Amino acid sequence: MSMSLENLPPELLGNVVSYIDEVKILLRLTLTCKKLHDFIERDGYRIFVQTRYPPPIPPFWKDATHALTKLARAWEQKSLIPRSIKPPQDADKPRAPQPGSRTRGQTMGYQPVIDSYEAWIGPDWSSRRETLAWGAGSDLVLRVKWMGPEAESRWRRTPPGQSESFDQHHHESTWWQISEPDLVSGKDDITTINLLRNEQRPSSDAEYTVVGRASGGLDLVSTKHKDPRSWKRETRFETDGQTVRAVSVNKAIPPLLAACLGDRIIAIYHIVIGGEGPVQCLGKIHFGSLKSPCRLWSTVFLRHDRLAVSLGPHVEPIRVFEIQPDSIPSKDLRRFSFTELRHGQHAPGKPTTAYALAPLPRSSCPSESEGDLFLSGGYDGTIRLHDLRTPASYVATFQDPIDSNAAIYSLLPLGRDRFLAGTAQFATLKLFHMPLAVDKLCRHNNSSGSLFEGSRVQVSTSSHNKDAFYPKQSNEARARSRGWTCFLADRERSSRGGSRRPREWASPVYSLACPSLCSPTIFAGIEDHVIQVDIADAYDRFPDPIYKYGPESTGKRESDATRKWDPEGNVMRVNLYEHVHTNMEILHQARIGERMPGDAMPGCDERWYTLGGKRISR
Repeated sequence: MSMSLENLPPELLGNVVSYIDEVKILLRLTLTCKKLHDFIERDGYRIFVQTRYPPPIPPFWKDATHALTKLARAWEQKSLIPRSIKPPQDADKPRAPQPGSRTRGQTMGYQPVIDSYEAWIGPDWSSRRETLAWGAGSDLVLRVKWMGPEAESRWRRTPPGQSESFDQHHHESTWWQISEPDLVSGKDDITTINLLRNEQRPSSDAEYTVVGRASGGLDLVSTKHKDPRSWKRETRFETDGQTVRAVSVNKAIPPLLAACLGDRIIAIYHIVIGGEGPVQCLGKIHFGSLKSPCRLWSTVFLRHDRLAVSLGPHVEPIRVFEIQPDSIPSKDLRRFSFTELRHGQHAPGKPTTAYALAPLPRSSCPSESEGDLFLSGGYDGTIRLHDLRTPASYVATFQDPIDSNAAIYSLLPLGRDRFLAGTAQFATLKLFHMPLAVDKLCRHNNSSGSLFEGSRVQVSTSSHNKDAFYPKQSNEARARSRGWTCFLADRERSSRGGSRRPREWASPVYSLACPSLCSPTIFAGIEDHVIQVDIADAYDRFPDPIYKYGPESTGKRESDATRKWDPEGNVMRVNLYEHVHTNMEILHQARIGERMPGDAMPGCDERWYTLGGKRISR
């Protein structure tokens, strides 16, 4: 006797759903019969999300399915809406100039360091509180943004002409710009920012920010949500006056803090709220054997008890340590070079520098634990994927085939599928796709017990890549699998400058941040500016639910899109190119609401065009 799909038990139906790749197939299943409709509504969306996206994801499964698939498509189509952000004129700033201006005597602007996170505060997907913090010279700038039905309700109750704290999506923002009178820009600049996450904060109505400075200050500062002009130094950490180069806070409760002090020391602290006197470190890791000019550059917790440190120039520019609150190691757990493993040994390498480190979110693979995989970027312009389960120094490399030598200053993983890299020149932001084969390769190595000798995957996201990561792809699929490089300088402002372009045009991308893996927003720090990039299609009639309030976008009228996304005309127009080896063309971005000649092409947002006014052909 044959069994129809609707008669399958829930366990088997769940297994079937886990193999469905497209949301439209899931939606069609809901139309077949009442039983399948009820199963998909109850469990199907949850299974679809949990098998494709790393946790944590709030349990609004239908909205999560809609939002995350929209976000993935927006990344594939290069749907970027960038704008420079700064505090409004009435933000708390007792002495400091607006970010974007320079203190007299300084020859360059500040170098922003950024952190951001978001927390769900209501009964639906759109009810969020997003917190953003950055260092603007010696000033600390914070923005807390409330979204969802409660913010919409407050917007409706606000009298006309008094809604300056709301944006076009009816998101409400509160700003702080904290300036201390005895601090001097250029000498006391903020070098590192770390926000305590929602579960680590002792109070739900305040933000807690760890701030490190070039002059040796390391403080924990609190700001109350309901009082935008209040701030308090909760804790001061003892640094012996050494420059704080980088700080990382782990996910434990209470959290540990690791700080790069000067050129040769990593200090570990307990984060304590309040108390008398400065907090002393639990212990220090000394790198006294390093020879000049080698020094520490950054540090990051791969998990709550595993710390990675980048340094250079050195033949082994990455070290990993096991950290316990009661035991600070004097010796590293593992060292990584940038050379290949051959016959059980690494080939001799030249000294080089690793600037940026970033752990990948854990997958659902049972053989993989948190902190096993991480990315590194350095002086040679190559991003490497490292796997602590293998003796190999790295298991994959990623390079821009056009601009392969620009040093990598910042990294931002966006789940397991893609990541962003900020470079040392021309405000370039690079996107790379991580093929599923890389993940499978690492998993196979762990399960098979092989030595992984010489196994290194050269990843190129161009259409001419001969590796078998994307077999039998259509033109549209190949377009989606390409990486790209975007110039985060406003094209219109650069062209108005004549032969003298603004300084940010040549700036490095110093830092990158994203509130969460579910967020359609990223932040990039370039000289004197913080750029907010919304990953969304301006002409989409059904965008992410966090954009459901405010003016509607019908997808048909250009004026609707302008009113929805660019009512103040401050959206930047940027350029990018795709990672191809031949026939590379610079793509230009049209204004929101501006229709360029030619037809929209598959695999690309319709705002992109080439100089001839025609869209790029796939």
